[in-house]
Parts: sequence; C-alpha cells; structure tokens
Amino acid sequence: MQIKSELARGEIRNLYVLYGAERFLILHYAAEIEAACRAEKTVFGGGNAAEIIMAAESVGFSAEKRLIFVRDSGFFAAGRKDESEKMAEYFAKIPPDTTLVFTESEIDKRTKAFKAAAKWGATVECAPLNPADLAKWLGVIVKKKGKSFASGAAQYFLRTCGSDMANLANEAEKLIHFCGERSEISAQDIDEICTPTLEARIFDLTKAMGAGRTADALRLYNDMLFLKESPYMILTMMIRQLRIILLCKVQKETPRAQLAKELKIMEFVIPEALSHGKRFSEEQLIAALEKCLDTDVRMKTGLIAPEIGVEMLLLSIA
Repeated sequence: MQIKSELARGEIRNLYVLYGAERFLILHYAAEIEAACRAEKTVFGGGNAAEIIMAAESVGFSAEKRLIFVRDSGFFAAGRKDESEKMAEYFAKIPPDTTLVFTESEIDKRTKAFKAAAKWGATVECAPLNPADLAKWLGVIVKKKGKSFASGAAQYFLRTCGSDMANLANEAEKLIHFCGERSEISAQDIDEICTPTLEARIFDLTKAMGAGRTADALRLYNDMLFLKESPYMILTMMIRQLRIILLCKVQKETPRAQLAKELKIMEFVIPEALSHGKRFSEEQLIAALEKCLDTDVRMKTGLIAPEIGVEMLLLSIA
C-alpha cells in the first residue's frame, strides 16, 4: 500500500525488488512502476552484475530517466555470492535518474543483496492473497464492468477456479461477457462458462464418492482423462482431498482460521470438507487412504495400468 501511495504521488524509488509466489501481483506492480516512470526501458532476462551496472550508468538517448527490469537474476538467492555482493555494493550508488526493478521467484532474505535492497530501495513481497482479499479483488474487477456477484457466488467462483490471480482474472472476464446485460453473476453462470481446476474436479469427485454416486464419480473421472489429466496426478489429488476431509473431521473443534493455515487451504473449504466428512467415518477415510496408497504402489510397479487402477479404486471406495 505504501508503494501504491508513493507511485500515485509520483514518487519513484531508485530500486525495487518484487518477489513472491503470486506472479500476477509481481507483474502488476512492475507495470505500475513502468507506467509511473515513463522512462527509457531496458530488460535483462537474468543476472550479470557488470552488464546491469553498465546499463544503469549509461546515458539515456531518448529519455531523461532510465528504467531497468531484471527478471530472475539470482542475486537474492544462495549460489551467486560474488555477483550478489557486487550488486549489493552498487545499490547505494544508483544514479538519481535510474530505476532498477528486480522481479524474483527465489529470495533468501539473508543475502547481502536483499539486505542492501531493503536499506536503499523497496522490497515488496507479492504473496498469494487470502480468500477474503481475493473475493474483494474480484468484486472490484467485475464492478468496473457493471457487474456484481450474487450471495456466495464469489466464494463458489474461488472454489471452482482456484486462487491463481491470472487465471481468476481470465475467468472473470469470461463471466462478464457471458452475462451480457445482466448485472448479477450467479453460481449457475460459473458452472456454465468457467473451467474448473483439477482441484475443483477432485472435490466434486470425492463428493460423489462419499454420497455413493458411483456413476457420477466415474463420469467425472472419465471427463478428467478426456482432458488429458494424468491418472497419477488425479490419484495424488484424491489422496490430498481425502486427507483434508479426515483432518478436518478429526480437528473439527480447531478454529477454522488456524486449521486453514495448518492445512494450507482456503478457509471456506473447511465447512465443505466437514460436510463431506459426515458421509464417511474416520475408519472409512483411513481405509480409503490405505487403498489409495496401495493403488499408487501397484501403478508405479507396473502391476496395473494407471487408468484402470484409479477406476477400480473409485469403484471400491464409492
């Protein structure tokens, strides 16, 4: 928020390090900085300290200011000590008419380069947003196009499309066009036009299994195979989902926010997992997980074809 306020006032720093797991936010803030700078731009697709310093010190030809983007330099992670220390030393000497922007996927805050960047510039962690903030962000996106989510539809949208912001932005755009003149986006609209993530499909699969709807479970599985999903990945995700259901069931007295953090899931997943858990006993869930692990071993040792192995597993659990 501080960086956004500074950019809005036209205050441009000489150094930014944008890092974290949410690539969409990194690219978003990089674009905001570029728009605010209005400078001659140079892009480096990697890290070479001497070349970057030379570019930062060179005289601009078509603009008074220089803007240098460096993507995944490696200066802020272990393994490039000499280059990292060169850049760390230079961060205190960046010319006033130059802005360096590093966009990094790997960061070690103990490196000299990161400590120097925090001292002489701005280090901005672009972490994944929590569900509440994602819902607010989605609300802003659709509001700009004269739309709004019906009650519960924003959370259903997140459950269906996941938490990756780039994917959510694309799916939201599809929804906006699909709704046409209608101002409200419903769960039915999401089902009609949005592409569910593999996690959402597995969620529906385990729900069908728990309800004993074997035909629906097999249909969902065959749909995933048609979409070229790997049986190994489907099995891995099934194990994860069954494990979440079991742990939510066992720890149902734990505060939801704490449980969501421990399990690394969105908080709104917990009540749905608890609902699924009502259809299984703890013993059934443990037995289902044991069957999954046995199937995994048989598939990987060639005792059974992967597609057939997962199908037989579904039949035995459902």
